[in-house]
Amino acid sequence: MDEHAVRYPVEVAGETVSTLPLRVDRVVDGTEVTGQLLYCTGADGTELRVAVGEGPNVDRRWNTNRWYSFDGIGRAETRKAELLLSPEDGRAERIDTPEHGMQASPTDPDDPWLSQLGTSSEVLGVAVQVRPTGERRDVRAGDPESFEIGAVCLSPCGSTEEPTIYHREAPDTRDEHLLLQHVADDLAANQGATLLTRGTTPRPLTVLQTRLERAAAGDVVDSGAAQVLDGCFHANLTRVAARRGADTLRAVAEQLDVDVSPVLLSDYDIGIAPADWRESWSIDDSPLSGYSDPQMTDRDYAVLVQRYLDAADESPAVRELARCLKAHVRADRSLLRELVASDAVDQLGCSRLGQISSQ
Repeated sequence: MDEHAVRYPVEVAGETVSTLPLRVDRVVDGTEVTGQLLYCTGADGTELRVAVGEGPNVDRRWNTNRWYSFDGIGRAETRKAELLLSPEDGRAERIDTPEHGMQASPTDPDDPWLSQLGTSSEVLGVAVQVRPTGERRDVRAGDPESFEIGAVCLSPCGSTEEPTIYHREAPDTRDEHLLLQHVADDLAANQGATLLTRGTTPRPLTVLQTRLERAAAGDVVDSGAAQVLDGCFHANLTRVAARRGADTLRAVAEQLDVDVSPVLLSDYDIGIAPADWRESWSIDDSPLSGYSDPQMTDRDYAVLVQRYLDAADESPAVRELARCLKAHVRADRSLLRELVASDAVDQLGCSRLGQISSQ
């Protein structure tokens, strides 16, 4: 991983603001309310987004591919940007190109107000599968009553290690709590790691955090277990596609010659045909071509995991179903590993996970 180490964005502690040299690469104009969004690059190559509010000291007329010294910059509390140029007292002045690796020095080495988050080069691919609990089968990421976790896959992206898959083996919620405690322990051992998810939003990690918070109120999961996510970072893969001139991650996979084909139910003798449980579905609202389409979706997983948990024996069909479910959970592993190996996530500014719970 050393040669493909991910560089993280700066972290500004508390409300203190600081000075930082950044190159302005692209400007997205907003309104007086939303402000501008600057796509920037730091002196060490880290890509960051800076929100700029309407203020008396900021010209807001930027020259792209030019360096500026941003004074009065701090952490943003929005998914759209990592940093915020204070609308009250922020300033930005043109400067010469800084030397590689140049950063502002902390005023107090024992209590730095500005630090580069790169203590860990570990990158973990994360897949989270849920099982709805309500009659409507409507999973709401912020509502812990609407779902439970069915499985979590943690896959080191910088090595040949096999992924770790924690999968439910019993319908009792206590079994989910045991799973979540294992996940929390693994994440605690990888503080500072960057977490990659197939989607372009934090939703997989939001549902994990939601259930961790709920489970921590019981007697299995340690109190405060959800805070293990606060020590990690989430790479927003939307920018990976954009930086490679692609519209979707699937298109990026095609560029990298990575097979992202879904798991096929026809490859597993699970003792039931897809049309048997899809007969009440509206296929038009899914990626399926018909009720007998063999490709497996997350909605199929939700149905089949319940069937697996309710099984009363260890029949060959049940064992095949277990293989099928776990294959679906780990299906994204090849793509995520190749994104890391190809430098597609190198120098990608990653957001703090602690900010996702309200999104």
